[in-house]
Amino acid sequence: MKVAIIGAGYTGMCIAKKLIESNINVTIFEKDSKVGGMTQNIKLKNEITDKYYRHLFQSDLDLINLAKELQIEVKWFKSKMGYYIDDNLYDWGQPIALLKFKPLSFMQKIRFGLSVVKIKTIRNWKTLERYTINEWFKKYNWEDIYNIIWKPLLRNKFGQYESSISMVWLWSKINLRQSKQGLTKETLGYIDFEQLNKKMQEYLEKSNVEFKFNTSIVEIKKKNNKFFQINTGDDIQNYDVVVSTISYLDTKELFEDFLTKIEKNQLLSTKYIGAKTMIIETPKKLSNYYWLNMADEKFPFCGIVDYHNMENVKTKNVIYISNYLETNSKTYKMDKEELLAEYLPYIKKINKDFNKDDIIEYQVINEQYAQPIIESNYSEKLLKNKLEENGLYICTLPQIYPEDRGVNYAIRSGYKLAEKIINKNK
Repeated sequence: MKVAIIGAGYTGMCIAKKLIESNINVTIFEKDSKVGGMTQNIKLKNEITDKYYRHLFQSDLDLINLAKELQIEVKWFKSKMGYYIDDNLYDWGQPIALLKFKPLSFMQKIRFGLSVVKIKTIRNWKTLERYTINEWFKKYNWEDIYNIIWKPLLRNKFGQYESSISMVWLWSKINLRQSKQGLTKETLGYIDFEQLNKKMQEYLEKSNVEFKFNTSIVEIKKKNNKFFQINTGDDIQNYDVVVSTISYLDTKELFEDFLTKIEKNQLLSTKYIGAKTMIIETPKKLSNYYWLNMADEKFPFCGIVDYHNMENVKTKNVIYISNYLETNSKTYKMDKEELLAEYLPYIKKINKDFNKDDIIEYQVINEQYAQPIIESNYSEKLLKNKLEENGLYICTLPQIYPEDRGVNYAIRSGYKLAEKIINKNK
């Protein structure tokens, strides 16, 4: 059996890993020049750093085990999280921080604590699917907690979709991705993805996985109602199975001839919000927080990740300013100079001594399909991995539900799909 995988991110590579270990012939098509997708590095003036900020949780066992298998070290560090609201910075994420958090009254602090405990005790996420986050908090008369804590964060991330986000999304954030914490700081992990990407590619190539880099697929046709012909413009090859790990809309374009009407509607009905990330090289940190959540709706961005405050990372002088935006919005369309001019007055609210002269270099990256909009009853609308056309599969970001976006879940979903393909063809 010959399998073609579209996309050399971690979903695609982990599908290939499992298939090749079962002696199945695999080719990976990648339009870029290297593997890793969103985990690739970016070059600043003096730093080579992560294209998007990266950390992992102690619960990210698929990623941790893969790194161990490929002999890549996971470095652990104590993380300090902050919360910006009402022109003030507060510690966030631990019981002691909650006690000192002034925007909540004493009774609200108790209700907030009860809400987190309640969420952590829920094991069956499907019981939450019919609720939006707002509806779930209303159910327990915790609407004030929603309005003070969660609503501004959701609005900053999801914009107009804030009131329609499923409670399953918040459950996954608190429950599935919650690492073991003490009373002061959370423990996070860091992996050198440049090295992990290199080792992963080497492992696959030694196992006879074929990579076709800098290759775009022109069309996919069916030959003799048996094989799939993949045409790259320079070459045409036949495959028994084709797996897409790229976005829904790009998949629809490639699989157009084979999709049912229902499948097309599912692909088109899935909503995304884009991301715009500013990466700043500077010797000056903005605060003492590694991760700073912005709960002030006047701010034009939603979070700051400051590598100055991450132990054991090789690129210390880097700050990420994260923003989730509609791709047709004014801010999303700004160039980097316009964006810095927009951001700088608000950056100075975090650190009044930070100036443009402190910036050695900065870059901005746009990601069109950064985050699916997880609305209530999302699983009912979700496209199945195996399409009705025999031999076609799709394994991409929306389908890691109920988990949230992340490399760990890309790996897990890739492994699961590979097992389906192997079992189907035994």
